[in-house]
Amino acid sequence: MMEWLRSPSAGRTAVWLSGLVLIAGVVAFVTVKLGSDETTVQAATTPTPTSTIDGSDYDPGPSTTPPKASDVPAAARKVAGEFILAAAGREDLPKAWKLSHPTLKQACACTYKEWLTGNIPVQYFPTKGLRGASFSVNEVGPGLVVLEVLLTPARNAEVAAQAFYIGLRQVNGKNGPWLVDYWAPQSGIPVPEQPN
Repeated sequence: MMEWLRSPSAGRTAVWLSGLVLIAGVVAFVTVKLGSDETTVQAATTPTPTSTIDGSDYDPGPSTTPPKASDVPAAARKVAGEFILAAAGREDLPKAWKLSHPTLKQACACTYKEWLTGNIPVQYFPTKGLRGASFSVNEVGPGLVVLEVLLTPARNAEVAAQAFYIGLRQVNGKNGPWLVDYWAPQSGIPVPEQPN
């Protein structure tokens, strides 16, 4: 046996066996390594049993209830109506000044005297003979109201009905007055120039 171990054929056999053991080790290592990576990838991409692909398991969380007309304080609603006639209709510009929040006056960058000229940051809309003014509530919060108002002009008016956004803020606490801080048309529908 010793003679065979010392022979060249035994050496070649040992080399072959060593090579086979090395190859088997490499194959085992690669199999284990790739198998664990594939399992990790598969675990990361496989949806959990409670998940569905069609989105039926989507949970948007707690929903907020859209504000209603009854959520708008009566005082804010009254100021909005008065402002529309006084400012948008240019019927009473001194009153419109009193109903305007400092933010709106700042947007004008004008003095009281300049305000009275009617060149103000409130788009004109003819309110004489106004057939209707309906509104929907956009936002209501503590001391804040945003409405979308649809103004319907008189039957023979040269303009169509138009929607505006009006924002109101309460000043000086919970019992303070409401003032208009925002007025803008909902869309770019042209309206006529104010009368001189």
